Amino acid sequence: MTPRESDEDGLRGRVALVTGGAGAGIGSAIVERLRCAGASLVVTDISAKRVEALRSRLGDLAVEHLCEPMDVRDEDAVVSLFGRVRDEFGRLDILVNSAGFNKPASLADMDLATWHAVLDTNVTSAFLHIREAWPLLRERGGAIVNLSSVAAWSGTGLGEAHYAAAKAGVLGLTRAAAAEGAPHGIRVNAVAPGLIWNEHLGRAVPPPFLAAYRAMSLMGQGQPEDVADVVHFLCTDASRHVTADTITVAGGHLARH
Repeated sequence: MTPRESDEDGLRGRVALVTGGAGAGIGSAIVERLRCAGASLVVTDISAKRVEALRSRLGDLAVEHLCEPMDVRDEDAVVSLFGRVRDEFGRLDILVNSAGFNKPASLADMDLATWHAVLDTNVTSAFLHIREAWPLLRERGGAIVNLSSVAAWSGTGLGEAHYAAAKAGVLGLTRAAAAEGAPHGIRVNAVAPGLIWNEHLGRAVPPPFLAAYRAMSLMGQGQPEDVADVVHFLCTDASRHVTADTITVAGGHLARH
């Protein structure tokens, strides 16, 4: 089959699960990109209010998708979700682990609860979703995309030791899962964004840091859609020979670090 005949960029007929997908940043941009490519969507987010807003945005199309509030750290909830995916869709082709959380604190002041909250949201949740997706993905192969960060390589000085550790853990999990998934046609890759603009970022990150980061980026500040386009590529047949890799979407930030 030639690339044109295989519809490499299209996802019609495929089912994609996206965690953390109802917010205003990267997750929602990924959801919109995969929806436009024709995928049926399963979207979770910890905020019931954001999930309801997503359903409203989808309008009549909401009946084609499953949008549910959920804590990605809750093992029982994750297991239940994948049972619903099998019952309602009968298949899963794509998993995007985009749920994330950060609560900056210096190492000297960080309590264990904060450490666990950041690691559990960013890396343990990815493990739980991959584990539960595995039986469905093994049936016909598929793609997993995990969201990491350039923080996995570069310190920020903003009290992100827990976040950096979690995002580095995502990279290790990605490579190990790719090795186990290859015999079953399961590709596993990671995307590591740099500073990607959204409303929350503008409120949470000190202006001097934003200015310094922009100065280090060769191509300026990124947008959520920049990440979503790369995630889409990794979900399609166009990336059929790509696995165990990490693509940075950081405007060349690492070239100067």
